Amino acid sequence: MVNLGIRVFESYTLQDILGEHPPADKKLQEKLKSQTSTLIQNLGTKSKSELQEILSQHLNAKQEMTKFSGAQALDQSKIEMFHEFLAKYIAAIESKIK
Repeated sequence: MVNLGIRVFESYTLQDILGEHPPADKKLQEKLKSQTSTLIQNLGTKSKSELQEILSQHLNAKQEMTKFSGAQALDQSKIEMFHEFLAKYIAAIESKIK
């Protein structure tokens, strides 16, 4: 069973990603771009243990999102959009931990 309450980028849940709202449009893309950039900049203020916790949460979210890739009833463009920004965020976290 999927936990739809899993947080992604602090302000979205898995339910937001899989649901109808917010729609996958230019506005959402710009918001994700801005939010990802801000979150990456703020990684410098986090301790190694905080970074590891954030990484674990987002890897879990990515794993859950992957289960829905290809599901015809879901907006694949939105899932792919979140995957794209999530991959950048995870890479930045992993880079800070090393």
